[in-house]
Amino acid sequence: MIKTLTITQLVENTAGGPGLLGEHGNAFFIEADEYCLLFDTGQGLSLRHNAKRLNIPVKSIKSIVLSHGHYDHAGGLTAALDMTGPIDFYLHPQALGTKFNIDGRDIGAPIIDVKKLSSLTRQIIHTAEPTEVATGIHITGEIPRIHKIEDTGGTFYIDKKLHKPDALVDDQAMYIETFQGIVVLLGCGHSGVINTLEYIQLLSGNKPIRAVIGGMHLLNAEQERLDFTCNALDNFSIPYLAPNHCTGIKAICNFRKRLPGTVHESRAGSRHHFGIEF
Repeated sequence: MIKTLTITQLVENTAGGPGLLGEHGNAFFIEADEYCLLFDTGQGLSLRHNAKRLNIPVKSIKSIVLSHGHYDHAGGLTAALDMTGPIDFYLHPQALGTKFNIDGRDIGAPIIDVKKLSSLTRQIIHTAEPTEVATGIHITGEIPRIHKIEDTGGTFYIDKKLHKPDALVDDQAMYIETFQGIVVLLGCGHSGVINTLEYIQLLSGNKPIRAVIGGMHLLNAEQERLDFTCNALDNFSIPYLAPNHCTGIKAICNFRKRLPGTVHESRAGSRHHFGIEF
């Protein structure tokens, strides 16, 4: 169990401080006691700049975890590896496959050459199943899609001709066990935030969830789904929510109205602290 946890938002759509850059994407620097890692890398446009501006000790990073294979989460991988040197790299085995949006635009990870990737990392660990990165630090692996109202948040394909739908089975989340409860990190939440939280509770033995931070891909969600999400989050009694990136302003406004006092910003430069000292 982690005694002290600090999560720094390295990349996000909006900049939260002087001299920082925003870009469409997500990346987090995580300090869990003595273990440091990255969760996602953004597009790669602002990662290096923001890390320097925020005085991130990049050489302390031991691993990188990828939430899924879209460009706005995996695009900064080369920049990250240039900063860190060889590290352990965790990703779903389908994360680096081809990916396209409904317009036929390539939205996949820019690194497809596995041999090159292998030369830049210490080891590549595939995470289709639940995986422990270090004591108290976990990756969900594939997330069961129980609630059908929680779609992937858009229409995606694995071929440019748009014949083969992409169910985004590579989507995964992280959860960290602290003395205050479970802290959940989402890249985009394509599996559905409630599906994800219920699965994490199953994996963790129903430990209370202290916080949920990251993208929830509710940008285009209908009000029915927003109501479902708000009601379910209320039932979880989660005291700290920091939705960002692809969550969408309408969803965040719903959270602020329905779950007052729980919603926090998570922009580039934001820091979230948890553990026995906070």
